[in-house]
Amino acid sequence: MTILGIETATAVCGVALLRDGTVLDEESIEERYAHAEKLFGFLDDVLERAGVKLDSLQGIAVSIGPGSFTGLRIGLSVVKGLHLATGIPVVAVPTLEALAWRAAPEVRGTGIEKILAVLDARREEVYWQLFDLTPEGPRALTDVSDGEIRLLPELIPPGRVAITGDARISAGAVLGVDGGDQARAFLVPEPVAQCSAVAVAQLGAALLAAGAKEDVALLEPRYIKEFFLRKPE
Repeated sequence: MTILGIETATAVCGVALLRDGTVLDEESIEERYAHAEKLFGFLDDVLERAGVKLDSLQGIAVSIGPGSFTGLRIGLSVVKGLHLATGIPVVAVPTLEALAWRAAPEVRGTGIEKILAVLDARREEVYWQLFDLTPEGPRALTDVSDGEIRLLPELIPPGRVAITGDARISAGAVLGVDGGDQARAFLVPEPVAQCSAVAVAQLGAALLAAGAKEDVALLEPRYIKEFFLRKPE
């Protein structure tokens, strides 16, 4: 199965191509507001270098949120256009779950059994979700939520957690990263803590193999919180 993964939920803009679990090619950049400019070029480059034609793909996986309102709209708009042109099945990959899946190999062997995925939601808030690290992979223990960073200690059950995502440093500061092996939180290191088109493609392939398939006409980004437009002063 050859899968295209697209990640635009954060400052990371990325495209990855997988075949039967092997990464054929990928390209990404971490730069806010570059998605509209870079995404189509990345798509063309990855397909050309891998020698894969678009209409030969078995699926397209797209990071569906939460995350940047603009980035999510750009990524999904491109995917809808590709589907309209080719009819290739599309699967929506939850952004926080993809983060947890990418972090899982780094966390295994540490004795930590929980992964907290956190993304910056601006205004001292985060999008967050807690996962249990099972032998089969991360399993969601909570729904995706948004809230103030300072409230995380009250929302996360007792026990050590590995924190991944672009807000992990802020989350670690309130949960506690000092104390060595006894610290409440372990910060997953860069670049494993970043959103990744490869992780989106990997999780997307698993979802497609399990029979997941989106009605693309009805598919919308999962923003979680309402769009906030600052009024001019």
